[in-house]
Amino acid sequence: MTLQAAVVTAVFGLVTACASAATAVPLPDQDSFYTTPPGIANLPNGTVLASRSIDAKSFLQPLPANAWQVQYKTIDNQGRPSAYLATILVPQQEWTGTGPRPLLSYQVAEDGVGSKCAPSYALRGGLDAGPSNAFAETGVIRLALQQGWALVVPDYQGPDSDFFGADGYAHGVLDGIRAAKAFTPAAIDHAAPIGLWGYSGGAQSTAIAAQAQSSYAPELHLTGAALGGVVADLEATMSGFSGGIAGGAVVIGLVGLNRSYPEADVGQYLNESGRKMLAASRTDCLHDAALAHPFLSATDLEAWPGSITNNAELSRVVRKASPLFREGAPTAPVLLYHAIADEFAPIGAARALAEKYCAAGTPVQRAENPIGEHGTEAAAGLPAALTYLADRFAGKPAPSTC
Repeated sequence: MTLQAAVVTAVFGLVTACASAATAVPLPDQDSFYTTPPGIANLPNGTVLASRSIDAKSFLQPLPANAWQVQYKTIDNQGRPSAYLATILVPQQEWTGTGPRPLLSYQVAEDGVGSKCAPSYALRGGLDAGPSNAFAETGVIRLALQQGWALVVPDYQGPDSDFFGADGYAHGVLDGIRAAKAFTPAAIDHAAPIGLWGYSGGAQSTAIAAQAQSSYAPELHLTGAALGGVVADLEATMSGFSGGIAGGAVVIGLVGLNRSYPEADVGQYLNESGRKMLAASRTDCLHDAALAHPFLSATDLEAWPGSITNNAELSRVVRKASPLFREGAPTAPVLLYHAIADEFAPIGAARALAEKYCAAGTPVQRAENPIGEHGTEAAAGLPAALTYLADRFAGKPAPSTC
């Protein structure tokens, strides 16, 4: 679920010391550009509604790309017409590879329930945007740009930060690609190969979108997808956080489930302390709650006789956001790279997801690292992901360990 936790922790002190008290860039929920305009219900999904040029940043440095924030029409997790944002980045360097410049949809592990966690805010605000998973991942975005690829980075949780809203994830990612292809200033070639990439929660959203592509956006011909440290079984991941040093992340997970699936009424299973924690974390990123409540166990939040563990009804809802239990399989080849000792996204669920894809005929290359864990694999797996995507964009045959 969390991505590059070590990086986020390392920069936290720097950000706190250097960021101004009042950020130069307004939060998305205080920025009228993010407001969903009226009368969009009948527009095709992926329609560009508004755009603005931005100076995209990674930490203290500008990114070497022409960049825009694009608002586009999509469908949220509740099935309602909505307007999501994506950041489109086109390298300033000339593309010298074979064929048209590829388009990569990169999903950060947004992992939060507040607008400050959105990648569009991290990319526009830079250091002033403060610590978040999205902020940490701008370095990975720089690496992708250095390959010469155009990128679309969607705020796939939408304007309401629907953490774990899986249908909204799928629509947000796929309609973000549609919007990028339709956005004239980016000059994305109609025949450009399209790839997907994400780590941890970003891999979760990437997998969900890839599994939905054939039914929701069949006109998009995906070339390949790279899934790192994938959260394949959300229930197993939440159990992995519970009681550990980042146990407070469970609070953000429950806020997200309650917001994305209000019919679950998560609050009914919580004690008074648990309800207070959720109320206090309604705009937090994952690291906020993790720092506030280290070693928190899910059982600390439970009411009696209600329960959030061993709860069949809540498990049914959690499975809605788990790629392993959702319908469909990617039409494009997939790389699954994962640390065997991953404590937050257990390897067993990732292996089961690979088997599911293989059974559906998807070529899957598994790359399991016997060294490290969830946080270290975010960095250790970068070369494999970059090489895999470059090979797919070049039209090389996809390897398979199925």
